[in-house]
Amino acid sequence: MLKKSTHLKTLITSLTGEPYQKIQKLRGCFQFPHYIFQFLRIQGSPGANPASIANITLPIETCQLPKQCFVSSFSQLALADFLIRRFNIGISKFAQQNRGKDGSGSFHTIELSQKMIERDSVIFSENNIELRFIFSLPANGSGGRQFDAEQTWLMFEQELSPLIDFTFLYNSYDESTLHLLQQYLTIQQNRQEIKRYMQKNDLCVFINNGAHLPRLSGIDDRPASGEKILPFLSPKSLEIMIPLSDKSKIKGMGIKQGITCITGGGFHGKSTLLQAILSGVYAHIPNDGREYIVTREDAVFTCAEEGRSIRDVNISPFINQLPNNIQTERFSTDNASGSTSQAASIIEAIEFNSHFLLFDEDSCASNFLYRDELIQKILDAKYEPIKPLYAAIRSLWTKNNISMIFVVGGLGSFLQKADTCLLMDNYQCKDISLQVREKLGNIIEGKHKLITFASNRCLSSNNFNPSYINQRLKKKVPIRIKDLRNAPRQLEYGMDLINLEALPQLVEASQIKSIGYCLLRIRQQMQNQTNEPRTISYWVQWLIQKLENEGLSFLHPDYQGTLSMPRKYEIAAAINRIRSLKIIENNKYGFDTRETSS
Repeated sequence: MLKKSTHLKTLITSLTGEPYQKIQKLRGCFQFPHYIFQFLRIQGSPGANPASIANITLPIETCQLPKQCFVSSFSQLALADFLIRRFNIGISKFAQQNRGKDGSGSFHTIELSQKMIERDSVIFSENNIELRFIFSLPANGSGGRQFDAEQTWLMFEQELSPLIDFTFLYNSYDESTLHLLQQYLTIQQNRQEIKRYMQKNDLCVFINNGAHLPRLSGIDDRPASGEKILPFLSPKSLEIMIPLSDKSKIKGMGIKQGITCITGGGFHGKSTLLQAILSGVYAHIPNDGREYIVTREDAVFTCAEEGRSIRDVNISPFINQLPNNIQTERFSTDNASGSTSQAASIIEAIEFNSHFLLFDEDSCASNFLYRDELIQKILDAKYEPIKPLYAAIRSLWTKNNISMIFVVGGLGSFLQKADTCLLMDNYQCKDISLQVREKLGNIIEGKHKLITFASNRCLSSNNFNPSYINQRLKKKVPIRIKDLRNAPRQLEYGMDLINLEALPQLVEASQIKSIGYCLLRIRQQMQNQTNEPRTISYWVQWLIQKLENEGLSFLHPDYQGTLSMPRKYEIAAAINRIRSLKIIENNKYGFDTRETSS
């Protein structure tokens, strides 16, 4: 039932000096002049993390936003990203923050990356816009346990209302804000046109001239600044010009499908270029410098992950004849080596239909990449179970249609296999393909046969148990899904701690939390069905279809407004790194009911 804002004020006043837990009485929908306010979740402690979640809803007609903001899913994505960031700016402009004890009395949004990603912070319906945000009500008094009614109403009257007007009322935007909104829309529009051009012309990557590649630091993804930062400029031999619908054109470097090697001396920008390419699967916000770095959507980075778990992965295309007669057609371990972990990561990525893999020599298992002539003379092939990736990369491309990019500083042999060879020289990119061919001869083709990557790994319905048992308190929690603040690439799910540090294309902590709810929804569906077991690939594809149709609301999170959309490759990678994972093998005779797990 919708109530007037004056009723909310009366409720707040009635709680003056009351214990903080009584703020639960503030539940309900309240009509303000331009919008409706509602608490989605109210926490009973001023220092709770996460804090309370609130939302505001207002008619699209009231906002007077241009129709071009709603013409496609991509324009709506741009608008949603713009609005949540503008709300964030408005917080610093209008809100006092930390009015009460323990940081209470504050507005927040989830932490936002430099990317435009689908989130459940801003939701569009046919007639309305809904914005969800973190809203901690202030506490004071002895021990900070009493509700501060006076300061709470000031937050509504003096801070939230002007914050909403600042965020949503298009007619109040100044010229710079109007220009910024148009930039958001233009970036999304142009990226779709660049993607279509890339698909028609067999390109994996496009990097525009003038792109700004370097970042502030390894933990700060904002663009680096300074006179020494050079804008990207394509080698003339690889420069292409892409026409856009507004009659303009954009120039830059196009990397064709196939095998590409990026080389150069240390600290000359090889890894920076690779990191920029990896981030190109997402759109970046205006003025980031990477707005028009566009990478094919199936790009996946693989590296060595010593100690990870592997469950029933067929790594025999790369590794076989292990000691003690360990079978690699159905390989499992709780403590993978660098080589077995990297082999598994490649197989797992291809299992989910990635045909574009990226590698950095520094993070790879060297014995998995290459065996030089000296070691071959000393170590007979019969003693070496590893089939180096180097020997297979041409066949993977020509027979399996898998494109690859390698960053190499010490493994020049990979240049012998590359269609395109790039040199990074003082952050300037040069095409040295012709020089490489002149000095090293023609491309060395592979002799490997077509490798079959079909997977028959099916999930037991008993997977992804979300319950957690606190051994110290002897307490059972039905659902525990938690991203860790002090370990931002770790996900606590039930009794499992899932290590996602090797997945650089997870760019927001809220994506990691979303993965947890993805696992929960798959488990619920598996336990509700009575059909035969399905493969991991089937379940991930089922989930992605649901997310595309229904959005992140399909996940039914405990805290709405705190999720960001992960890619299917990272969801699959998380599943494959669960140490309690249980697999049922589907063979030609039916289902093997023997489960394998840690």
